[in-house]
Amino acid sequence: MARSARFAYAFFGALGLAFFAAPAPAGQREAGAALRLSIPAGTLDRALQALATQARIQILYPPELVEGRKAPGLQLRLPPAQALQALLRGSGLEAVAVSGNAYVLRRAALPPPRPQPPGKPRPDPAVELETVQVTGTHIPRASLDVLTPAPLTVIGRAEIEASGQQSLFELLSYQPGMIGLHPVEIASEGSLGTQQLYGAAASSSLYGLGPRATLFLVDGRRVASYGLISAELGGLTDLDGIPLSMIERIEIMRGGASAIYGADAMAGVVNIILKRDQRGEEATLRYGASERGDAEQLRLTFSHGQPTRGGGSLLLGADLFHREGLLGGQREWRSDDLRRFGLGDYRIQLGYLGPDGRVIRPACPAAQRDAQGGCALDQARHVTLQPELESRTVYANLQQPLADSLELRADLRLGRVEQRLQGAPMFTTVTLPASHPDAIRYQGRSAPLAYAFFDVGPVRSRNEADVRDLTVGLAGTRDRWQWQFDLAHHRNDAGNTIDGLVMQDRLNQAVAERSYRFNGAGNPPDVLAWLAPRLRSRGRAQLDQALFSANAPVFELPGGTAQVAAGGEFGRDALRSEPDPRILERDVVGGTQKPRLDAHRYQSALYAELSLPVLRRLHADVAWRLDHIQGYGSEVSPKLGLKWNALPTLTLRGTAATGYRAPSLFELRSPSTLSGFHRLLPMQPAMAPCAVAIPMGDAVWCALTVGSKENPDLQPETSRSHTLGAVWAPSSRFELSLDHFSIRRRNEIVVTDAVTHPELFPQALERDASGRLVAINDYYENLGRTRVQGWELQASYRLDTARFGRYALRLSGHYLDEFATRAHAGAPEIDRTGYDRPRHSALAGIQWSYRDWNTALNLHALGPVKIGEPGAPCPPRNAAAGKCTTPASRTLDLHLAYAGIPGWRLALNIDNLTDREPANYAATKGGYDLAYDDPRGRYYLLSASYRF
Repeated sequence: MARSARFAYAFFGALGLAFFAAPAPAGQREAGAALRLSIPAGTLDRALQALATQARIQILYPPELVEGRKAPGLQLRLPPAQALQALLRGSGLEAVAVSGNAYVLRRAALPPPRPQPPGKPRPDPAVELETVQVTGTHIPRASLDVLTPAPLTVIGRAEIEASGQQSLFELLSYQPGMIGLHPVEIASEGSLGTQQLYGAAASSSLYGLGPRATLFLVDGRRVASYGLISAELGGLTDLDGIPLSMIERIEIMRGGASAIYGADAMAGVVNIILKRDQRGEEATLRYGASERGDAEQLRLTFSHGQPTRGGGSLLLGADLFHREGLLGGQREWRSDDLRRFGLGDYRIQLGYLGPDGRVIRPACPAAQRDAQGGCALDQARHVTLQPELESRTVYANLQQPLADSLELRADLRLGRVEQRLQGAPMFTTVTLPASHPDAIRYQGRSAPLAYAFFDVGPVRSRNEADVRDLTVGLAGTRDRWQWQFDLAHHRNDAGNTIDGLVMQDRLNQAVAERSYRFNGAGNPPDVLAWLAPRLRSRGRAQLDQALFSANAPVFELPGGTAQVAAGGEFGRDALRSEPDPRILERDVVGGTQKPRLDAHRYQSALYAELSLPVLRRLHADVAWRLDHIQGYGSEVSPKLGLKWNALPTLTLRGTAATGYRAPSLFELRSPSTLSGFHRLLPMQPAMAPCAVAIPMGDAVWCALTVGSKENPDLQPETSRSHTLGAVWAPSSRFELSLDHFSIRRRNEIVVTDAVTHPELFPQALERDASGRLVAINDYYENLGRTRVQGWELQASYRLDTARFGRYALRLSGHYLDEFATRAHAGAPEIDRTGYDRPRHSALAGIQWSYRDWNTALNLHALGPVKIGEPGAPCPPRNAAAGKCTTPASRTLDLHLAYAGIPGWRLALNIDNLTDREPANYAATKGGYDLAYDDPRGRYYLLSASYRF
């Protein structure tokens, strides 16, 4: 701690002396406050840059929109909004305010909007935010257009409303190239075979590289991870903890961003921008339900914004959300019995087993038997499709000028998210003693019993997470420099309660004492409660930060003014995990062990960024970041971005970056595996000698314990990423971009597989004093490697007409060329392209705004997914049925909004307009892929907003 602390304190002290000492007059955010402006006459582009710098506002436009236009000089006091109007007078352009300090320029070709009664303003649904691009740089710019070196996707408020989605998880999962991490998948540790359902969160990731490679930010800052996530999936940002109603826009920067935001942003960054400025009050009520009358949801939001004395602003908001759960049994297509596709019945057959593992006598309660008298556990029918969710969030933002050159900024977000999940009843195989009344003998021995605890009931998991985010900071100017200093506190307290898990030691005791009768023989409630007690676990993730940044124009180059940004960060990351004692003791039947954890570490960083207009048509962005993480020293992450306007309508662009990710606090502990179990493994040369060797036929087997252990020698993962693309913009109404991306990640932290490859992991082999093998303990090691590359496409077209309104068409697409992985040095590299995820995905939309009406139609398309494993033939049953590839899917969503009643905005969304049913042919999916498929079917959402 001492080394990191001295490093950070020295840095902040030096910057503080340089920038806090002598504040100079500068603009204020509030559009109504007059500022002293000094803008020389010249090109409109230079005048807008000068106004943006002096008034600390954002003016957003594509460069061709202002090319060749001139502006008068301004040497007077004016509010920023009036100064902007003065600069645009006679240019044929107009400015549309999209927030209190951001404006979008457009051609003034549309008729004026219909007048509204005083005090009843309504948002213009036609304002487009695609050109608002701030993610990927610390340098504020007057012209933040789509022609940035790295591909960037911006989802504005209009697109959020038109999507019909009611959660950030759903919205991001629809974006091409992003893969959703469903709460059920996260609760089951990424493996749907587990029955534990430990915690529940919702997240997403870019390119299938997992959540550890995608950095989520809120207003450009990191937030605390979800408190109960284990090392299998890394520290996740719970997207359900950020209400969609409070978001102004979302910016997705694809490709490595380690030099800008942190060394672990290997695949890219998702920056969630919350609402900032509002005048008056707004209340919104939303109600949704599926066509089948289930999966209901109800959302109520309220926000109040007002100016403060001195030209500041205050925004208060609250969001209440309720969503009903949805079980597999509520959808006919959800089943492990895939015979309807011509495939097999993959339900778990229950009963007494013969030597070949087949059921010789079915065994289950009478109520669970089918018409033929068989017993089968259809897990998919019991498992949650959509978790039940309750969330409550309050939000406040204050921006208060303290002087002409000093402003106080504060954000507070408090929330609570409760989710409820369900799994199938627990099942296991038990061997009953011959004297047990439920035992049967077969071929001279007691037959094992494959059994599901229907009388205990399904596994039920309840999860609560309390979110606290507080940021307080100062912003100001000195000469041409703008600076900002923030203190931030982020915390996520998560709790998990599980019912329905059977304890192994109590099951063994019940079998020995014959106190539990199998096959529904009427066990008393107190016996069932004793056998499956309630388990309670808690976790906390906390992140405390101090951040400082400054930027300024520094010198002139042939292409314009070079700008620099520099800053530093110092933080403390802490994690506490307190699993239930029974989970710690590995007492859950078939459950994984969760280690107790109470650890923290300090980390700090320095960064610098240069925006260099080298020539009139050549622009370079150079970034450098030094991260210091306690226990892992310091590492530099550079990034270079180039943009070349080869033609007035064609721009070529590219980036190159490196990154690294230090082991998380979870990974510094033993992995959550099935530990402490005895196994019989075939003897291999690397295992000899074995403490307990058992000859069986012509082979020798080794009896040992399989467990896990810590690896204090873990090293950081590293990455290299490149993007190369072109942007064609023949007019201000049409633009098309195509980018190729390539990411290589090495030294990936994975769990060893010493049971399969003992010769590769000698450290996993535990021997006694005589050198004989007694156990195999897996651990985390830097073994993996992944190579992913593909293409990103974005296109948009806008048409404004005087008679027929405004049209906007958008298309974004993702194509995966290669997704090659290697588990460890001794394993072959496997290209999984098209197997675990579709090779291509797309999102297209058309929007029409006419007078008081706004209509949008969105198409979400996913490519097919192959069944089986790469390099292996299609599974025999799938091949026989002609079902070796899960079909492509396409869903249509409709949005219709009306704002013709003063103060009101009414909307109807219909998702999955054609009521498409999911279809998946993999044996383990139950006819449904939770990463991509929406289980609700056709869904209706009604919204009503009133602006006071």
